Amino acid sequence: MGETRQPTTTMSYDSPADKQLIAWLNDAYSMEQSLAKVLENHADDAKDLPDVREKDLQHLYETRRHAEQIERCLSFLGETPSTMKGMMGTVMGKVQGVATGMFGDEIMKNFLSDYAMEHFEIACYRSLIAASEEAGRPEIAQICREILREEEAMAQWLAERIPDVAKMTVLQAPAAR
Repeated sequence: MGETRQPTTTMSYDSPADKQLIAWLNDAYSMEQSLAKVLENHADDAKDLPDVREKDLQHLYETRRHAEQIERCLSFLGETPSTMKGMMGTVMGKVQGVATGMFGDEIMKNFLSDYAMEHFEIACYRSLIAASEEAGRPEIAQICREILREEEAMAQWLAERIPDVAKMTVLQAPAAR
């Protein structure tokens, strides 16, 4: 990935576009924090599937880096991440991990929720790119493009494996009662 430069111009950060961008960046930061907890749980769930566990751990590393990159974007606008949104994201990530943990088909449910979440993230980053460009913040748009590429790659990886995970889940299912 290319190095993104610190913006060199002095600009006011109180325009309506910047305020909206700051709000959405805070949402993205919270989202990434939440997903880090979910991915930790999913990596633990996949202990018997080394390739899935490895991919979850790789994406966990990327997700934590995404949060750092969003924090950097906020700093370009003279802001820091919202602590309340960050805490809520962490709590929600823990709750989501527990919610799928009680099912015998948890790996399949993890794949489905991860696939849906990746597409939500893709939509968020596409909107952040457009908003950043509209607000005259190309440095933020570039960072979001880099994150978007990784989210799209994870979504593709999941899409390619969902049929195999479904087949594996069906074969391992206990007999119907």
